[in-house]
Amino acid sequence: MQSGSLWGRTEPMTRALAVIRGAQRHGIGGIVVIRGPAGVGKTALTAEVGRQASRMGLRVIAGHCDPAQQATPGAAVIAMLRAGREPLLGSDDYAQLVHTAAEPLLVADRIGDHLAATGAGGPLLIALDDLHRADPTSRFLLRTVISRLSGLPIVWVLAGRDDNFFGELAGADGLRLEQVRLRPLATVDLVAMAIDRLGHTPDERTERYLDATGGNPQLAARIIDSVARGAIESVPAEFHAAVRSRLAQLGDAAQHVVRLLAVAGTPLAIGEIDALLPDTAAYREHVVSEVLDSGLTAAASGGLACRHELVGQAVRDCTREPDVRRLHRRLAEYYLTDAGRPMQAVAHARAAAEPGDVHSGMILLVAAEALADTDAECASELATLAMQTFPCGDRAWLELSQRCLAVLCRTQRTAEAITATELILARVDDDEMIGAVETDAAQAFWLSGRVAELVRRTDRLLARPDLTPVTTARLRAARALASTRIATGEAAAREADAVLEHSHTVDDREAVLLALQAAGEAAKNEGRHDVALRHFRELRAMRGTSCLAEEITELQILDRYEHAQILLDQSGVSGRGEVGMTVPALQCAQMWQHFYLGRFGDADIAAQALHDLGHQLGNAEHTLDAVLARTAVALLRGDVPAATARMRVVDELVDTTDGVRRPALNMIRGWLTAGQGDLAAALRILRPVVAGAGEQFNYWPLWPCWSGLFFDFGTMAMDDRFAADAVETAELAAARNPGVASFQGIALNLRGCYKSDLDILAQSVQVLDRSPRPILRARGAESFGRALLAAGEVPTGLAELDRAWDEYHRVGASYCCLEVQRTMRSAGARRAKWSSEAPTGVATTGWDALTPTERRVATLIAAGNTNRSAATELAVSTNTIGTHLRSVFAKLGVRSRVQLANVMNQHAAS
Repeated sequence: MQSGSLWGRTEPMTRALAVIRGAQRHGIGGIVVIRGPAGVGKTALTAEVGRQASRMGLRVIAGHCDPAQQATPGAAVIAMLRAGREPLLGSDDYAQLVHTAAEPLLVADRIGDHLAATGAGGPLLIALDDLHRADPTSRFLLRTVISRLSGLPIVWVLAGRDDNFFGELAGADGLRLEQVRLRPLATVDLVAMAIDRLGHTPDERTERYLDATGGNPQLAARIIDSVARGAIESVPAEFHAAVRSRLAQLGDAAQHVVRLLAVAGTPLAIGEIDALLPDTAAYREHVVSEVLDSGLTAAASGGLACRHELVGQAVRDCTREPDVRRLHRRLAEYYLTDAGRPMQAVAHARAAAEPGDVHSGMILLVAAEALADTDAECASELATLAMQTFPCGDRAWLELSQRCLAVLCRTQRTAEAITATELILARVDDDEMIGAVETDAAQAFWLSGRVAELVRRTDRLLARPDLTPVTTARLRAARALASTRIATGEAAAREADAVLEHSHTVDDREAVLLALQAAGEAAKNEGRHDVALRHFRELRAMRGTSCLAEEITELQILDRYEHAQILLDQSGVSGRGEVGMTVPALQCAQMWQHFYLGRFGDADIAAQALHDLGHQLGNAEHTLDAVLARTAVALLRGDVPAATARMRVVDELVDTTDGVRRPALNMIRGWLTAGQGDLAAALRILRPVVAGAGEQFNYWPLWPCWSGLFFDFGTMAMDDRFAADAVETAELAAARNPGVASFQGIALNLRGCYKSDLDILAQSVQVLDRSPRPILRARGAESFGRALLAAGEVPTGLAELDRAWDEYHRVGASYCCLEVQRTMRSAGARRAKWSSEAPTGVATTGWDALTPTERRVATLIAAGNTNRSAATELAVSTNTIGTHLRSVFAKLGVRSRVQLANVMNQHAAS
């Protein structure tokens, strides 16, 4: 550096100068040992100590050890005596020493004589750098001469890397020994170096590279000099060149370790390094010491890691691409098979993969299968990538591709699964193989809503004459599953039961799995939810958590929300509105959990996330569920324009079999039409749904909340037949689900309202109070309150209506709150709470409109987190973060992250 200052070396200089002063003032000799890894500043400190000694009046003799001198024994010490402008030895004496180099004792005596004569004339400083490179004879000469001259005012400054030689010097009689271990410089010292050289504070980019040097002043000086020359763009090149040079100085084993750490990207324990590079385990201690001394690595988390991400990148850049891929492949194998950590294997498996690489493809596939039940998004991505790596055409490709297809089906990636299906079928002619592939793909066609196409494909195959019993059973089971979307509940149940019995007879697991799913769906559509739960539980026991969503849905329908939440939590789906898993069925189950329990804000957010995911994956089944849930939330809040806009999305859905979701869509359309004020049109839409509720291919018409809406619309339109059908529908659902409070309570409620029977209504209130669903509890109190007012029991009726209003208000059902208020006002009641606070969830803009989850997301994003880092912090998916963030932007009226940060700062200040 131009200033000559040694930043961060004040303490080592002070200790060295203390030894020099001892020689100068008191005639006491000493030794200063300077140790440290390459580039840490040993040479610079040694040179500065020599300069200071010269200013203090000492004669200075300096030299360094050069590997080129190794051919001549003792050359490092002998050459030092001839170095400089005023060498200690004349040419004749030097030649005589070189001539007798083969006799170390004689050489040591003669060197000692010369130094003794010089030391008698005044203090002397002898500095020898790079001592770790000295030959054995040179080391012998130093030990002998230092010991012999211990009584003279001679200061020895010896610099080098860690070496046992330095420890032997501690026993030198009568000599003061100062051992200086140079450490990497702190960042503040590196910045001070830069300011001293540049005349100004370095920019952020330069500071980042300085930080990446790990406190190595030599490397830092190269970077600073590049900036000083105005060659700012050459900084990365200078840095990479320095890292390459440092790497090249290492032995082969140490280089392998550094490259492994660079490719790993995370700290590796010593045991892991031994397992990954078994050839280095035999001399591990030496290799670890060399790797740490290189300055490229550092101790971390009980192991080793590259000192900085830029160091790792530089090492990777100077490593051949095939070698990088090989290391990625080895890391993927280790994490997947030896360590049992598939998530850590994923990144390396991706990096290792290339077309035609069957080995990498197998790693990707095994990782995908291991992650299918815990990280659907990652598993499906890996399966797709694996399929691209396998060379097409041979039998192995077919088998492996089928395994990839199975992962895509398990993770409900319908679009990718269908694409994979067609790719496989394009290369297959065998009927049995075609049947197996079509069976695997049945789930994808079913979820995508392409049920009619599924029926055509299975019927076409079933018409072939030479199918085996197993293939026939599988295709029949797939056909039965499709029937649950196009046949009535009873007909679909008969077909599913027959297929299930036949599958057990054939004793084929895949056929049984499909048949169980078909039987469960058929029972659910009939409204026999205890039967459906039994089928789905058996299915889950055989297939695993990929079928968990169906079981959760049945628990919800049977009022067992606590048990449903336990399963949701175990599956990785948060109960706070944060959906971490990306299996659409599980997201859908969490969405309805929020909705049924009155958490409409979280339900709306979860529905938006589900809609985005379903649209992305081509999953019409769950995309429609999301639209229906969001529309229902808007209607409960009294926001008819929002509900209308949300229903328009249904018209944009493609590739969905006509009629698959017609009952559910018609119910929401009828509700929306009634909300728009056209009761007659609403009843025209709903009448076919209500009239055939018991024979639908969907369970929605038998769901308790819809029966209440049907009855209300019939009553308001003074259509007694429609209202009576709604009562019968509710009672049919209750009969099929005995002991379930929501079903039984609504059936009693509607019967009591229809007959204006206070006793039945009172009984319905008692039953509905056991329901976990707040909207149903509120409905029971509201109906009973209205009937009490009509019977002249005003105080008791108002008390029930107050209770209903509080329940509606708590969940944010503002439309229902307003209806209750109108009834109470007509009875002469007024309540301060009606105007003191808007119902929870009604606010649509500003900070108060944000849900707790949205506030957490807003805080993280405003603090500078990316969607991915925020997702990691909250243990959710990036899709969910994006959904929350869009909602935050809309509610706060901002359009960028900068604006969001400003709003958050203003809110914090207020």
